[in-house]
Amino acid sequence: MNNAGLTTTYEEGETGQFELFKDNASYMKEDVRDGIPKFFTLEHVEKKLGGLGEY
Repeated sequence: MNNAGLTTTYEEGETGQFELFKDNASYMKEDVRDGIPKFFTLEHVEKKLGGLGEY
């Protein structure tokens, strides 16, 4: 991602979930008010790319 000029990174959790960061801060939030990060799995990515649902 950084090679494309994007300032994003991701980290893999212990159970196969991922967290996306932009400028060293968690990018996706469960709830903006409390700042809890939103985790996602490869299944979420597959569904999103395949048009099978929103995430």
